[in-house]
Amino acid sequence: MARRQATHDLGLVRQHEVVRLRTQERLPFRDIAARLDCDIKNTYQAWKRGVAALAEEAKKAHGEYLGEQLANLDIAINSLMPKVMKGDVRAVEGLVRLFDHQAKLLGLYAPVKVNATVTDEMTARVLELADQIAELDGAP
Repeated sequence: MARRQATHDLGLVRQHEVVRLRTQERLPFRDIAARLDCDIKNTYQAWKRGVAALAEEAKKAHGEYLGEQLANLDIAINSLMPKVMKGDVRAVEGLVRLFDHQAKLLGLYAPVKVNATVTDEMTARVLELADQIAELDGAP
């Protein structure tokens, strides 16, 4: 078991070194493999694992930060509510700003992608309807 852990730790050290050499020193995989005395395929695999691990860490950190910010907003919103209920205009303005910030954090303002396909039949139908409307406008 201890040997397996030592091998795993050595692999992590090598993985970190590959990522460092590739990102900071901008070395090609061939040079990194020569420096670490391993083959190019293993060097590339270590690079992929290292980058994936960094991406996962960043994703986790982002999620934690987002959660903290949303919790802080909830505290602020809840503290303003009694003043809002009493009709305090400044509290209402503050609440609107807090809701706006919350919506931005949650991505509610993100544009929606639409995949619209226009067929020849649709175009013909629109032109037909336009002609009918023109006839109605011109009728006495």
